[in-house]
Amino acid sequence: MGDLPRVSVIIPVRDDPRLTQCLAMIRRQTYPADLIEIIVADNGSAVPFRGVLADEGVRVVTEPAGGSYAARNAAVLASHGTVLAFTDADCLPDESWVEELVAALGAGADVVAGHVAVDVRDDRRPHPVEAYELVHAFPQQVYVQRGGGCVTANMATTRAVFDDTGPFLHELFSGADIEWGQRAHGRGARTVFCRDAQVRHPARDSFHALNSKLRRVIRGGHERDRLAGGATVSPWPTARSLVPPIGAVRRARAPELRTPRARVAFVVGETYHRYAAAWHVLALAIRTRVEVGRLGGSDQPEAR
Repeated sequence: MGDLPRVSVIIPVRDDPRLTQCLAMIRRQTYPADLIEIIVADNGSAVPFRGVLADEGVRVVTEPAGGSYAARNAAVLASHGTVLAFTDADCLPDESWVEELVAALGAGADVVAGHVAVDVRDDRRPHPVEAYELVHAFPQQVYVQRGGGCVTANMATTRAVFDDTGPFLHELFSGADIEWGQRAHGRGARTVFCRDAQVRHPARDSFHALNSKLRRVIRGGHERDRLAGGATVSPWPTARSLVPPIGAVRRARAPELRTPRARVAFVVGETYHRYAAAWHVLALAIRTRVEVGRLGGSDQPEAR
């Protein structure tokens, strides 16, 4: 890349006080501070962050409509960096995070998927949902291998690649980052996984939180497929989704699970995840068929 580029760090937020800690870590970066531009995209907070951050050297853009991807798009439009680095308000980037992202781009990557480490309150006695997320959450390397996807909890690209690929699909409330990465990959962008560019993300720690995520992700996946020309109605759960996850016992040997209690919690968490996901898939399948019936539509792919 020659001379070090200016980096715009983009963080969407809605009523999340953890933003303060995230910003503190970004200010401790080993990358030159005068080359880092921090842009917070307030996505409709009850108490707007603009006044809170006015004296902290942080630029704030407001995008109350739509979800976090609409907010990220607004922040990109307001930014000036030649490198765009994305993270979330509940993430804690390592001090070398920006430096590692820029180095990976300089080595030839077009998109960098950084490592997302999962934090739990007590890894010896995790909640079943925490244990599940310790093993399964944010598999960035897998996403990259399966078509160049990555999550915006830890992602960087150049402005040129972002402009060529186009903005995030603001219609989606979940999964628009994976869709964007796959779209960039389809246009020839080279996506790499960089373990050294790390952020830490808190694990979900309740069944309620997991259910909220599953509802959002499953709905987002259906909307993503529909926008790509897929069927208007969501499919029924597969037979496999109703079979107990016997392999969870083998996966419970993962090194992230340090104690017998953690391994048992993981098996419980994975079992709960499988059946909760199947329930949400079933509920969405019924809901979309009811919606199509009310509109007098068809379950065939929509015309493009």
